[in-house]
Amino acid sequence: MISFKDAFYKAINELYPNGPEWDLVGIITKSSKVYTLSYDSKILSGIFEILTEPIIQKIADDNDLILRKGVQNQYPEFTLYDEAFSHEKIAVDMKSTYRQRNVGGDVKPFSFTLGSYRSYLQDPKGTKGILFPYSEYKEHWVIGFIYDRNPGCKNVEIKQILEALLLETPYSNLEYFVQEKHKIAGKVKGSGNTTNISSIKSKLIEDFVEGNGPFQTKEDFENYWRIFVK
Repeated sequence: MISFKDAFYKAINELYPNGPEWDLVGIITKSSKVYTLSYDSKILSGIFEILTEPIIQKIADDNDLILRKGVQNQYPEFTLYDEAFSHEKIAVDMKSTYRQRNVGGDVKPFSFTLGSYRSYLQDPKGTKGILFPYSEYKEHWVIGFIYDRNPGCKNVEIKQILEALLLETPYSNLEYFVQEKHKIAGKVKGSGNTTNISSIKSKLIEDFVEGNGPFQTKEDFENYWRIFVK
């Protein structure tokens, strides 16, 4: 099986030898109008998935793997596998959040939600909420984005294509990490009445890059969350 993290960085370096070109400013129509992007987190989540897909596709192409995409509200966003070893699939999910700051300007601890601790996690052979049975996935990876909102991009506007160079991106100070899911998972659920797993919480993206979570192995993570009842 490939090293997904190594394959990701190899693909991103080959696609963007001068650094990722991720300064999206809008959506263009056939009549050359540009709909600018707002900083709405749902919109930006979709944008980051669009930015990620060519990298995942290159990994598939370079390693003779099949790439399948999940549908809305289905885990994971991307599935990679070798048809000869279909029981060793790789799940890839994209997560994003924006930095929030306190009155003094310091970044508050941030976290991500990492999917449900019910459905497919408690029924590994089932297909509820998941593209393939959970038992067929050998690895689970998260590509995470953290960014600052651009206050000048609160609303969507319509501009001409000639103005594109003058438009601002709805995010800045964009950072990302690639890490196995169990290494960044926490031991508490997401906020509210959800059944989502929360990641660790930190002010530093390095904790996600290094995978400084409480679970040493994928099995430890699964055993904990399969019996979680709070």
